[in-house]
Formats: sequence, C-alpha cells, structure tokens
Amino acid sequence: MKKIILVLTLSLLCTLLIGNPATSFADSISNRIDNGKIENGRMLIPIRAVSEHFHSKVVWNQDKATISITRGKREVLLRINSRTAFVNATAVNLDMPVKIDKGITYVPARIFAEAFGGTALWSQQERKTTITIGLEQIYIHTEPLKPWRMSQERINVLNKKINEATDLSGYSQIREHFNPYFTDTFINKIIRSKGIQNNAILTKTASISYDSTTSGRMHQSAYFDMNSIQMELINRYVFYTFVDNQWKVDDVNVGRQIIDP
Repeated sequence: MKKIILVLTLSLLCTLLIGNPATSFADSISNRIDNGKIENGRMLIPIRAVSEHFHSKVVWNQDKATISITRGKREVLLRINSRTAFVNATAVNLDMPVKIDKGITYVPARIFAEAFGGTALWSQQERKTTITIGLEQIYIHTEPLKPWRMSQERINVLNKKINEATDLSGYSQIREHFNPYFTDTFINKIIRSKGIQNNAILTKTASISYDSTTSGRMHQSAYFDMNSIQMELINRYVFYTFVDNQWKVDDVNVGRQIIDP
C-alpha cells in the first residue's frame, strides 16, 4: 500500500514539474512581438498585435484614417500622422505621430499602456519594451542595434585628413575638401588658425575610447629626433562625433615636449 502511494506521489510530482514549465514556455512565446521600432529615441509598437493580446477591440476607419481601441470602459482614438490621441474623448499629446509602415500601424508604447492603466518599461540591454496591464504582460522587441563603432578604414581616412590639415595653403576650397571628414565647428577652428596648431604627421593610430554611441576620442603619441641629443614627444588628442550619419573629427589638440637626456 505504501509503495502504491509513493508511486502515485512521484507521478503527480513529475506531472507538475514537467507540465508547468511547458505551459510557462508556451506563454513566454505567445507574449513576444518582434517588430517594434525605435524612432527619435521613442519606442513604437504595432498597435493591432499588442491590442489583441490584451483582449482589446480594434476598429479601423478607412475614410477618417483613424483607429479606435476599446478595452473595458476605456477607449483610445488615434489618427494616422497625428500627434494627438483621445482617451475617453480627452485629448492627449503624443511624443511621436501615429504612422503606418508596410501596412502596420505604429503608435508610441507609452500612450497605449497608460491609457489602459498600465506601464511601459524600456530595456536598453535587451532592446525591448515590456507592457504590463493588470496581470498581463507582453514583450515588444526591436530590430537588433546596428553596429555604431568606427571601422578601421574610417579611422585611417580621418587620421589621414588630420595630417593633411597641418598646412591649409594648398587648398583653395578648404570647407568643401574637409566637410566629409570634419564637423563644421572644427573646420571653422582650423580656418581661423590656418591649420591644426602644433600638428605633426602621425600615422600610427591607437584604440578609440567611446563616451557614448555618438562621441569618442583617441590619444596618439610619437617620439621624433631633434638632434643627436634631444628628442621631441608629441601627444595628439583626437575627438570624434557621430553626425550626418557618419563619424567625423570634432577637435584635435596637440602637445609637444622636448626630452633631454
């Protein structure tokens, strides 16, 4: 009798241990949406897919280019290309306008979550937004973050242009020549100073330290023989910024030091 009870108990435990994780795994799959978008630092979500997950009624009005979402006693009315939403007829400003991309309507995640009493939390590391309303959750993932660090080829090109900017007398169109490589601020600086002050031809590049996805810096140094006794140490500090959809040089500072034996 004891053996029978033991077998039944173990069987029940196995059912619980095996069955629950399978259900949990299935739930995690159904709670995921993969076509979120990031625009101007704002998370946009595919409104129909997200709404239907939260058992909301979605109605599209072709003539008025509006979409209404109803959940319980709350209704959200959105208009394509508009920055204004109406939550139970009360106007609410949007960070980004409602838009259609490849037949899918996108809206800012925050307006949907807050309109129905929920929250929208962004995870930079996972590139996803978690929307929670009551006991329900959904995870909206974006496309992977594109590589943003400079390629070695771009580093070499910019370093070459820095070396060229030692003397500007050979360039009749300075701004046009350096515009693809230097920021406007830095071009103005070298025009005023007639070149990079104290510059030297340094070809060996070092690793770049990135302060953010839009700014970085590099330190170059080299020794040059001045005579049979003295040497000169040159330190060059290069500052980069990501502008016009590419990396450019934003500033260069050069220091020189005489080294005595």
